[in-house]
Amino acid sequence: MRKMVLIIGLMCTLSQANAKVTLWNAHNPSQYLDNAIAEFEKQSGVTVEKNNFLSERLREEVLNQARTNTLPDILYVPSDFVGMHDLISLAPVPKDWIIPQTEPRVLKAGFTDNEQYGVPLFQGNHLVLYYNKDLVKQPVSSWAELLDQQSDLSQGEQQAIVWNYSEMYWFIPFLTAFQGWPLNGDKITLDTPEMQQALKFYKQLKDIGLVDPRCNHDCSVERFKNGQSAYMINGDWIYNDLKQNMAEKLGVSTLPNIQGEPMLPMFSGYVLAFPRLSTSDDNYQQIKQFSTFMQQQSAQSIIYHQGGLIPANVELVSQIIIDNNPNEQNMLKQMEETRAMPGDAEMTVVWLALERGFNRYMDHNYSVEQATQFMQNVADKEIRKRGSKK
Repeated sequence: MRKMVLIIGLMCTLSQANAKVTLWNAHNPSQYLDNAIAEFEKQSGVTVEKNNFLSERLREEVLNQARTNTLPDILYVPSDFVGMHDLISLAPVPKDWIIPQTEPRVLKAGFTDNEQYGVPLFQGNHLVLYYNKDLVKQPVSSWAELLDQQSDLSQGEQQAIVWNYSEMYWFIPFLTAFQGWPLNGDKITLDTPEMQQALKFYKQLKDIGLVDPRCNHDCSVERFKNGQSAYMINGDWIYNDLKQNMAEKLGVSTLPNIQGEPMLPMFSGYVLAFPRLSTSDDNYQQIKQFSTFMQQQSAQSIIYHQGGLIPANVELVSQIIIDNNPNEQNMLKQMEETRAMPGDAEMTVVWLALERGFNRYMDHNYSVEQATQFMQNVADKEIRKRGSKK
């Protein structure tokens, strides 16, 4: 009898050792992920076969692979991919796969259609206010303050502030300050008084020369690094690069309020998602094991320290807040004042409609009422074309 138990135990051990999980990764750079996987393999004996999937046409490639039924066990993709859950046969994440230490608010990044379709591994991709400490002693807390300082900070080639003005991800925090949001439940709502107020305020900043609308993301970063701008609105993704280039000159603050109302940038992240997951899969337990491991402190520490990404684990975040310098504390403080970018499939329509209406308002002499109506018409037409009943 004892011999039989030993044989069964040996067979289970060999089965675990031979178990394999396939994962496609879309995040770059991903050395942190390699190191986390190596730690998981060491602890579990399970092999994770990772392939980097970094096509510029990532969405189309994933859809193509789904049609031929050749997706891996796990996708590590931007959180908005969960909006395609029907098209790529994503399974809802079993409730017992989410550990209690994973930030409940951050889980919204993988939530759509009343189901959790992704496990976020980090939070962020949110905008903050960067400032040059050589040019600014105390960062502004409101746009009114910044406008008062405009003439002092705009001398010759130097500007007061730069940001990627024509990119709608940067516009969203202005919309939230006027209590606007592009979705109401699953309905796209762009022709609203809040949208009109936000657009008028946004255009005014361009009209008075506070911001150069032609300066895109890379242009903004270069001007800020070179000391040609006192402030910059940009994402946490550029923080490590700025820190290396500017050292002690770099300051981080929260976005300035508008008439006392906070700006709430969107946040997103990357999630683990599971195509065609089934309890009958031979490696079902190993997929679960990997998912829970990546949420725990050992893996989350690697994500933070080596990837420079804000972890999703609340216990680790609490420790970071205590240990970190003021810049990183402010990065986390702004993260507390964010809204999750919806994973709904309608968001792809939102971005399209926003951009088209915005361009009409800025460059084609549309009134703000005409621009928001145009946005809504574009969105409604696109939804009808896609055959949605929403």
